[in-house]
Amino acid sequence: MKNTFYRKLVAIGLFVIFVVSSCVSAFGIQSIEQNKSINTSNKSEVKYIEYNLSFSYPEVVEHGNFWVVRIKETNHNRYVLYDLDPGKPVLPVNISVFELMFGSEIVDIEFEHSTPEIIDLPGPLAFSQATFDTIGNEPLRITMDENIYDGDEPYPSDWVLKNTGGGLLQGEHTTFLTVRVYPVRFFPIDHNLQFISDITVKISYKEPSEPILNDNNVYDLLIIAPLTYKRHIKPLIKHKEKFGIKTKFVSPLIIYLTTKCGRDNAEKIKYYIKNEIEESGIKYVLLFGGRRGQRLRWNIPIRYSRVIPPDEQEYPEQSFISDLYYADIYDSRGNFSSWDSNNDGVFSQWNGTFREEMDLYPDVYLGRLPCRYVFEVKTMVNKIIKYEKEKSDESWFKNLLLVAGDSYANNYSLPPIQINEGELISEKAITLMPDFNPVRLYAREGQDINRTTVNAAMDKGAGFAYFCGHGSAGSWSTHFPPDGKKWTTGYTYKDMIYLKNKEKLPISVVGGCHNGQYDVTMLNLLDQNCDYYSWLPKCWAWWLTSKIGGGTIATIANTGLGTHGDGDMDNNSIADYIEILDGWLELRFLELYGSEGKDILGENHGDTLTGYLLKFRGDDAMMDVKMVQQWQLFGDPSLKIGGYGEVVIGDI
Repeated sequence: MKNTFYRKLVAIGLFVIFVVSSCVSAFGIQSIEQNKSINTSNKSEVKYIEYNLSFSYPEVVEHGNFWVVRIKETNHNRYVLYDLDPGKPVLPVNISVFELMFGSEIVDIEFEHSTPEIIDLPGPLAFSQATFDTIGNEPLRITMDENIYDGDEPYPSDWVLKNTGGGLLQGEHTTFLTVRVYPVRFFPIDHNLQFISDITVKISYKEPSEPILNDNNVYDLLIIAPLTYKRHIKPLIKHKEKFGIKTKFVSPLIIYLTTKCGRDNAEKIKYYIKNEIEESGIKYVLLFGGRRGQRLRWNIPIRYSRVIPPDEQEYPEQSFISDLYYADIYDSRGNFSSWDSNNDGVFSQWNGTFREEMDLYPDVYLGRLPCRYVFEVKTMVNKIIKYEKEKSDESWFKNLLLVAGDSYANNYSLPPIQINEGELISEKAITLMPDFNPVRLYAREGQDINRTTVNAAMDKGAGFAYFCGHGSAGSWSTHFPPDGKKWTTGYTYKDMIYLKNKEKLPISVVGGCHNGQYDVTMLNLLDQNCDYYSWLPKCWAWWLTSKIGGGTIATIANTGLGTHGDGDMDNNSIADYIEILDGWLELRFLELYGSEGKDILGENHGDTLTGYLLKFRGDDAMMDVKMVQQWQLFGDPSLKIGGYGEVVIGDI
């Protein structure tokens, strides 16, 4: 519940220069004092923020067969970015993020701008591209959105667009207001652009009369697990409390019996989490359970999302798992975020006819250990206790394992650019983790990626392992250079049996499709509608995490189709592969620890999602919603990265 920044402005009556609130580091957006100023005032209950922007006259630059709009400031800083939504026009945009007191209401956003100037386009306007990461299929290149390019409506729909959300950032419950100002709009019917050089934006908002949430601090961590797991989880609870993490255990059965709200079991659990935030002040939630063995029933139920980008699917993926449902408790006003705004009992829908109202910002830091059996529970409890109890030895922890190759054939982008995507993003990861020793396992002539090479690298130990390529529920692979067409042998769940890295456990970030699809079961053999990749005892990411005698301490992977950017459609000499979609998520997570020293696993995962939404979420960006919904954490969200060592709270 913080609005400290604005209160200070009001109190001292300053006219200040401002671009983005304290979220600046979350995007890499730099403030520029000469172009933007903000003034805040308070008249009775309504508060005001006013700021001005000035833009240089744009250049329209040829880029292959397309034309890109550039604004001078982008050559010097990042305050003007580019919209890079797959299939949509690439246009410069100014993004300003304001952190308001949780529960604030945006009353209105007004703006005045200079007279638009018309700029004729000499050729087709560039559109953003993306490719999918599925094993066994040719990558799908997304084409331009014909609804925009052949339509008669301007893009975007207005000079100023806004998005609001409510969630955690660095542990604080906040209402976020993101204001996107477009200095240039595309008018397809006339095949030209309109440009404004100056704009003044005035925001009016109201804070709640009293805080939405009280400062309760009864518990920090809520563990939800079946009663049959309780006695095996007790050592973990004792361990957590030893290090100051006040922990509560509850079984789904108790939740179902005592929670009055909720139309099904999943919604009952979500309401219970809401109550625990409000009554106990919980910050972390660990869902300790998955399917019941190989049966179709669940120890802890899942929620499927039905956000279906119409022309951006490699195949008709009608749904995918999203545990973000359990983390997104409130909207920006502090109301319950149900993910079923039309109350039809079908959750998280967005298709050609209906769009669900979903906040998406995490209100708790949440992870899942989808244990199917008691032995998996024991394994994970022992791994977490050992990992945190003993401070990781830097001789292995400071290793950064990078497993990658040439993800795509170079001719998939328009215009084609000659890059090795996996190596490119891995080398970028190295710069974001400067204190780590890079261990490169790149697909090259004479160096396959297979059971032998991956296990040999993993067995030496690493603090982080980054796989960037293509995936399925049971395997991961990539391509050899130079043309990105020949597959490596790859690394399957069966290969993990031979891992022997013992306590040298990394946190693994996985770029690829469906590696985190943890609803798989061998019973899918009996379902003619299930494909080969779902006939598994458990998914790739959970195999790696739950591996006895090694594997990882946590894994982050997609439950659905992963997606990376393609080409360099904003013509800024930075491949879109690392600037948007999965690439941005993967790098930002690594950056939070490697460059900013944030060392709590779930906070880094959740703040990565929040940062992505603040930077990328637009009114019509279905892919951005899908990206955050399917980015699954298999791990303890309260985990201290690198461990505590033998420190007892009572001894400090």
